[in-house]
Amino acid sequence: MRDPLGDARQRLGCEIDSHSATLNEPIVADPWIVSSLLQKSIRRGETEIARRAALTLLKLRSSALWRRFIVIAFEDIGVGTIDVVTRVVAASSDAAFRKACGGDVRVAAYLAGLMADAPKDRSADYLVGAKDHPAFASFARAMANASFQVRLSSMRNNALALQQRAVACLAADDGNRDAVLASFRETGVPEDLVAATANAAARTREPITLMVPLIWLAAKPSQKLRVCDFPVPRLASAGGVPLYALDEHTRLGRQAIWRFACENADLRICLDRFVPASRRRRAANVAAFYLDAAPVAKRLVWDQSNTLEAFGIERDLLHAGVPVEGIGPLLEVMRANLGQLNELRMQVLARSQAGQAVMPGNRGDVR
Repeated sequence: MRDPLGDARQRLGCEIDSHSATLNEPIVADPWIVSSLLQKSIRRGETEIARRAALTLLKLRSSALWRRFIVIAFEDIGVGTIDVVTRVVAASSDAAFRKACGGDVRVAAYLAGLMADAPKDRSADYLVGAKDHPAFASFARAMANASFQVRLSSMRNNALALQQRAVACLAADDGNRDAVLASFRETGVPEDLVAATANAAARTREPITLMVPLIWLAAKPSQKLRVCDFPVPRLASAGGVPLYALDEHTRLGRQAIWRFACENADLRICLDRFVPASRRRRAANVAAFYLDAAPVAKRLVWDQSNTLEAFGIERDLLHAGVPVEGIGPLLEVMRANLGQLNELRMQVLARSQAGQAVMPGNRGDVR
């Protein structure tokens, strides 16, 4: 019987053998900023920064790097380059393979560059929280109370919106993942992707992994499949650290964003107008994330990709307390004042790098 991940390791081993490894200057920052930087630099296609971040994180928290790679592969690359997703899972889940290829440093540097250069699709991240959007709340409740067969049938129903199929898929996965994976195989998902998904879901326990085969089924018949380059905000750095790494998933990022929300008059007026006082901190964090942490430079464009992106942004900001009519104005005022946010990021980062103690409680998954 064919071993898809074994085949991927064999191909990857040949690539790594022919690739000349270079040691990169480490990044002076705490592990959470480095982990954030790894993911954002991969999104932007900044290959050398991604390699530096990967090798720094490997030194700081070696075991965390390989799980991080797998999550990034499904969250940010997805159907953009399925072969890269498969190779990342194959290498990240096999320590013996990495040792045979010259060790963790060599493999980590290669995978970081491979992911940074690959075309990407973030639809899985936009889709995985569909149940939290008000438009699909009643469907989510129905799936929660439905039988497994109804859930599985809904997941496979092409007449339903992809958001509904995602809700049904995650409901069906609750206790019966093997059947969900078998359904993917039956409906034509390539075995390489099914095997990578099974491995990734078991290792990371992240529901986002199951979104990628579902998206593959939706994107396959697309008449508009193409890879396009998109602009991303200008790179701004301080102390050797790109400032976009300081987002809501790092302590220093949250400090800078909240100062920005309090000190920028236009942003303060916008938040006062649209967002309840108790939700403003969260709203500012989410809006800042979409400002310069989420953008992807090289993207796979297909029939539903733009629609899903708009849906995901709306879902997250609604969940953060921003009404529909406030989403556009909030993002626009954030975009117009990115320079001030970066100035504040520089200040909090400089204090940290000068020796300020890193406070506990700075944990959380990086998006």
